[in-house]
Amino acid sequence: MPKVLIFTLAAAGYDWLYKKNIQSHKAYIAKHAYSYSVVNRPRLTTLGLELVWLKIYLMREALKSNYDWLVCLDADTEIRPSCPAIESLEKQGKSIYLAKGYSDRINSGVLILRNDNNSRAFINNIIQNQLKPLAPEDDVGWGENGHVIHFAKNNPYVEIIDKRWNNNSDCEMKDFIRHYSAGPMRAKHTPPLVGKSAWLMLHLLMAIFNRIPGLRDNKEEIRSSLEKLTTETLKYHRNLLTPLHY
Repeated sequence: MPKVLIFTLAAAGYDWLYKKNIQSHKAYIAKHAYSYSVVNRPRLTTLGLELVWLKIYLMREALKSNYDWLVCLDADTEIRPSCPAIESLEKQGKSIYLAKGYSDRINSGVLILRNDNNSRAFINNIIQNQLKPLAPEDDVGWGENGHVIHFAKNNPYVEIIDKRWNNNSDCEMKDFIRHYSAGPMRAKHTPPLVGKSAWLMLHLLMAIFNRIPGLRDNKEEIRSSLEKLTTETLKYHRNLLTPLHY
């Protein structure tokens, strides 16, 4: 049986906001006997939206493990009961499995990788070029998605998979993974009242804190902070490096 890790970045209170979605992940994990981690640290951060880069750094480390497949899901994704096994996607000669979103560009909210040299090169290339500007057609203004779009282009090991694996555009679709990201699907998600209230309070506090001059102004400091966060996160989520369920 293939060793599969699924993890979700739900830091800064997003595990409160998307509690139901995370429960759907856990149900899918139990069904297929995969390994799973909900990365809900840090609660407070000065990185703002750039915190999403942490999932790429964690993927880099997870690719050093002996998992066969590695999957990163955004916290605002819901795995539907009809979702097939991850390994059913396998296609000869392909290592990186991505779907396009409502903008018809690759959406990195569902990132599925075979654990091989092709995937490692892809992730390392993204991190190494993190500080470099992107062409306008690839840039999304913040976070890692633009870099995923850019470096997936013309990559022979990338397979563009059916939108059912990352549906953020069609409420009527019989999808496998529903993604309540920016776009048509966002309004369809109803967070729990307590979770939303806690999330709003936390983000109000961070908004005040991040007004301090100098925070997040230096891109190299952002990169350094992400490296430190990666090291700290791995202390609490050991199964990102070692399969614990096999």
